[in-house]
Amino acid sequence: MTHGFSKLAAILIAGCWWLDCALVHADSGPATAATTQPPDKSQYSLFNPTPADDLRGMDTDRPNVTNTPHTIDAGHLQIETGVIDYSYFRDDSPRQNVREDDFDYGQFNFRLGVLNNLEINAAVDSYDFDQTHDYYAGTTVHGGSFGDTVFGGKLNLWGDDGGDDVWASALAIQPQLKFPTARDTVGNGRFEFQVIAPFLMNLPAGFHLGLQPGASYERNSSNTGYVAGFPSSISLDRVVVGDLDVYVEYACDPTTETHAETQQTLDVGGTYPLTDNIVLDTGLFFGLNRASTNIEVTAGISVRF
Repeated sequence: MTHGFSKLAAILIAGCWWLDCALVHADSGPATAATTQPPDKSQYSLFNPTPADDLRGMDTDRPNVTNTPHTIDAGHLQIETGVIDYSYFRDDSPRQNVREDDFDYGQFNFRLGVLNNLEINAAVDSYDFDQTHDYYAGTTVHGGSFGDTVFGGKLNLWGDDGGDDVWASALAIQPQLKFPTARDTVGNGRFEFQVIAPFLMNLPAGFHLGLQPGASYERNSSNTGYVAGFPSSISLDRVVVGDLDVYVEYACDPTTETHAETQQTLDVGGTYPLTDNIVLDTGLFFGLNRASTNIEVTAGISVRF
C-alpha cells in the first residue's frame, strides 16, 4: 500500500506541473519565492474573538475524507451539517447475497475555535437508519436510532494563515474519540479512537494537494475485538468555475485484522460558498473492491458564526 500511495502522489504532482506549464503565458517572468507574511493573531482566544476582518477563508472538514489542516478562528463557531448521507453495499460473493442500505440524516459537526491554532469539536448523527436484506435467508433486519457521538479537536502546527502562495503548506494533528451512543442495530456499541494528520500544500496553477495519514484503535469486522487501523487519503482540488471547488480523492483504511481486505474508495465532489460564512457541498464515494461500500452520496451545508 505504501508504494502505491507514493506513486499516486507523484503522479498527481507531476500532472499539476504539466498543467501549470501549459497555462503560464509566454511573457510571464520567472517564478519568485513566496513573500506573504501571515498576520499575528496569537492574542485572540475563545474569550477574545478574532475580528471579522481578520478571519481566514472558510474551510470545512466535509464532504471528503481528507480534512483541512486549518482551524476555526478563535471565538468563532462553525457548524458543518450533512443534510443526508446514503450508502449502498451489496455482497454477492460465493455463499453470500446480502444488500445493506444506510441512511444518515442530520450529521452535525460543531467546531469551536479556542485559540488561533486550536479548536475543539463534537460530531453527532441525529438519526441513522440501517437495513440489511439477506436474499438467501429471505430475512430483512432494519433499525434506526440516534447515531454515535465523536469528541475531539485539532491543533494546527503551521500554516493556519499561510495564504495562497505556491508551495505554502499547513499541517495539523486531529485526535477523535467515538462514544457508542447508537443502538446496537446501528453502531457497534464500542469506543473507538483515531488520530489523523491533515496536510495541505498549494500547487502551481491553483491546485491544492491534501494528504492525511492516520492511525486508529477500532473494532474488527466481526466486532469481537480491537485492531489497529491506518486510515489514509490523498486528494487534489481546484476552483474550476466561479467559486466552485471540485476535488478527486483516493482513501483507504488498512487494518491489522487477519485476512481482512483493505477498504478503498475513489471520491469526487465539490464545495460552493454562497457567502463568506456559508458553504454548500456534495460528494460521491465509489468502492474499489468487495470490502468497500459500493456507492455513497452525501450533501450538506456549513455555516460559520
